[in-house]
Amino acid sequence: MNYTNYICDMPLIQNFLQQGISHIRQSIIDIDDSYNNDWDILAELIQNSVDAIRKLNINNGEINIKIDSLNRSISVSDNGIGITPSELPKLLCMFGTNKKTDEKTIGEKGVGLKFAMFSCNDFYIKSGNENGTSEATVIDALNWKASIEEKPLDLIHDLSDETFQGTEVVLKNIPEIQILSLSQNQIKFVLRTRTAIGNTNTIWSNDDLDILVNLIYKDQNGIETAERVPFKYWLPIENLDNNEKISVHDYQEYIKEDRTDSQKRLKLKNKIIYKDVTFDHKGRNIKAFACFVPKRKTWNDLSIAFKIASNEQLENDIWMENYSYTTFQTGIFTSVKGMPTGISIEHPITGASGSWPQIFIIFEDRKLKFDIGRKSIHGKQKIIYKEYARQLFSEFQRFSKYISGDVTPEVSPWDRDEIFKEIEKLIDIKSSETSFIKTPKDQEGTVAGIFFECIGNKKIKDIKPLISGYKNKYDLYAFWGNKRVVIEFKSKLNKILKDFNDEAKLFNEINCVVCWDVNEEDEQVFSYMGISLEKIPPVGILGGNNFNFPNSTHILRYSGIVSPIYVIDMKIILVG
Repeated sequence: MNYTNYICDMPLIQNFLQQGISHIRQSIIDIDDSYNNDWDILAELIQNSVDAIRKLNINNGEINIKIDSLNRSISVSDNGIGITPSELPKLLCMFGTNKKTDEKTIGEKGVGLKFAMFSCNDFYIKSGNENGTSEATVIDALNWKASIEEKPLDLIHDLSDETFQGTEVVLKNIPEIQILSLSQNQIKFVLRTRTAIGNTNTIWSNDDLDILVNLIYKDQNGIETAERVPFKYWLPIENLDNNEKISVHDYQEYIKEDRTDSQKRLKLKNKIIYKDVTFDHKGRNIKAFACFVPKRKTWNDLSIAFKIASNEQLENDIWMENYSYTTFQTGIFTSVKGMPTGISIEHPITGASGSWPQIFIIFEDRKLKFDIGRKSIHGKQKIIYKEYARQLFSEFQRFSKYISGDVTPEVSPWDRDEIFKEIEKLIDIKSSETSFIKTPKDQEGTVAGIFFECIGNKKIKDIKPLISGYKNKYDLYAFWGNKRVVIEFKSKLNKILKDFNDEAKLFNEINCVVCWDVNEEDEQVFSYMGISLEKIPPVGILGGNNFNFPNSTHILRYSGIVSPIYVIDMKIILVG
């Protein structure tokens, strides 16, 4: 055998998985490109801190967040499990992680810390536990990522004599990013809705670790403030009074007794109705919190009330395009292991789709999987969430007409004989002053007809109709003497409130409302809205009241500034 030829015929064994600098750089760029949210750096650093505290399982967990907008730096520290000195360099290399088999932790892909490191030009980390403490520094990581030189990036790793439990990460020389231009309240909102500080476990249970979160924020004017941030998700109903919100459970208890539409409306009107629920999906628990707001503008009202956005910002399309994530908004959002992902999904196609902008839903699913950068979730999971969102939507639709104050009677098939049978059951008016036999019962047209009839037979005097329904704005334009007046017709007096709420008609533009049978329900509804309803006493022998509007029976007062509205109760006019 020729030994030389044998050697040449031997297979060449190579470590073909060994990456060169250009390959590593491209991998880092690919990771960087997978992120596209302003809050991603904060989310990754905070997720690591929450994971570290959960892994150590301590009851006095603490996270300190320092954001310096003026000097473009971010610092996040915790007293969690820490990193053993020998492990620190391994975790900073590509895809290094110690979480893949840990059910307690959220992170598992090993890219978050690398993404943060290559987002700045001055990266520092200190970490320690019972095995010791070490520090590491990486300079010019951001510039290195953008270069084309085949030059290695140095990691300076030193052991420390300091006794330290936990991890501190400091990013300096961060490029201009939008999150550094936010206000402190906006930063808090982002922390509590887009990062693990917004612990969604608190929505469904109090049985969880409570972490002390301290935020120190320096704005672009150099003004520094410090405050504690709750370790809980910021729900739209947080800090609202009980007269501004109601749970589905409480409402269902309320309607166990037979309630009228008016009573249901009074209970729900202008309130946020909400519920939390756990769906059993083939043995897998998917939790959800959902709420339905009275109007689309409620989201803006909440954002202004909690000082996370100004009215000027909300009306600025460019600002909203860039910063809408800092405001309360509609949508279907997701969470995993107590951490909001920031990923939203489009709502399913349904009837009454115009109501979707009034709904907020967040799902918590421990089995949720998402891509690097938290831009999307798997298609099959979307289908699951959409189906449960559809169920929640259908439930809220049953309440929507009461929340908005729009009580729409159910429409039944037309049947002449049945209709006349129903009419026969109505109470008779029993008045010679009108040709109508039956009471109006929710019939605005009948009230108007009786009113005009009474003008014709001089039962109502001193009002001269000009024209009815002009420009589709108000029901009647008339003269009272030489004074021009505007008159509205309502079957029930409190129905005028819907017009006020929708701003279709204005309190200070109406002189009189003509209705049928002002009652105690009207008094309650108007009182709830801050409007007083007073009965005008009859004129006595000595003359009497100074309420000069002809035939008025009541008066509505909203404030001392706005002129009152007179009320003519046609039942009183006809039958006393």
